[in-house]
Amino acid sequence: MVNSRANRLGDISINHVAVMARTLRNRGHEPGPWLARYRVSRRLLNTPGARISIPRFMRMGHAAIQITGDPALGLDFGHHTRMTDLGLAGMAAASAPSLGEALETLVRYERLMSYNSRGQSHTSREADGGLNAVFYSISPYNRYNCFVVDSILAGWMALLRELDEQAPPPSKVNIEYAEPPNARRYTQWFGSPVSFKATHNRVELAPETASRPNRLAQSALFQELCQYCETERQRLAWGQSTTERVREAIAQRMGSTPPTMGAVALALGTTEWGLRRALEQEGITYRTLVDQTRRELAEDYVRGTPLSFSDIASLVGFANPSAFHGAFRRWYRCSPGRYRRRYGMAR
Repeated sequence: MVNSRANRLGDISINHVAVMARTLRNRGHEPGPWLARYRVSRRLLNTPGARISIPRFMRMGHAAIQITGDPALGLDFGHHTRMTDLGLAGMAAASAPSLGEALETLVRYERLMSYNSRGQSHTSREADGGLNAVFYSISPYNRYNCFVVDSILAGWMALLRELDEQAPPPSKVNIEYAEPPNARRYTQWFGSPVSFKATHNRVELAPETASRPNRLAQSALFQELCQYCETERQRLAWGQSTTERVREAIAQRMGSTPPTMGAVALALGTTEWGLRRALEQEGITYRTLVDQTRRELAEDYVRGTPLSFSDIASLVGFANPSAFHGAFRRWYRCSPGRYRRRYGMAR
């Protein structure tokens, strides 16, 4: 029997669902039946801190695309994203001194609005002051998750345009998935060249754009809100046990082969010996955590995504699909296909 715990692939603020509902309403579609289909009540939409799983969010986005018939609806989601939809991180970004610092702030405190167990977004500065903002998304890509990339990247640009109506477009936009038939929509929305099948989902701001003053800048408020955001981010991190931190680090580094204990120890700023000792104090071994993480991720991929079992096998550390099928049968006493039919997203 499937237990009712949170999805381990990650979760996202209910605010993003409110943005989707606003977009549908703007397109002339009453969002009520769509919300009810995915068990999102008015009370949930108004609950502070409420989140839904990333797979559920992807399914809702895909359904919204089917309702409107617009494959690039994610760009419109971004267009309808307001700084207040982005929570404390959005309000801190709105008071930043410059456009570059606003985007850096939004990405830095991404954890306050969403959590992806497989990785996180980041920014980097060029020597000339240019800014690169990279969005980490669950992959491989399919008809359910491309819109997430569209909505986040477009939302970033919507925020910058809200802070500076004359903000120049990004110098370049890179998107990981393959070029869609309506690629011209992307160039029109971003106002700059868009490259598909890239190595990262990335927005590049030229130095003169990153340094442009924010018309809503308020230094004292910016510092105060960043302190609130940092406190909350640290609370989320410090509230984790060593077991939870190791489990998270394993999930982020799980690929065709599981990460070594040495690699995870290095990522957590400790030694392999120190990590082994800390886990012993919590009554668990690294090997057990690897096995548990593989099993839990496999279940969530099978249950919550439409990915092929070959892709899932690679994502959770199996050398080939047959090894994955054998392990899944041992774990759940049935094949991945039967498990998906019984508990999966189609249901």
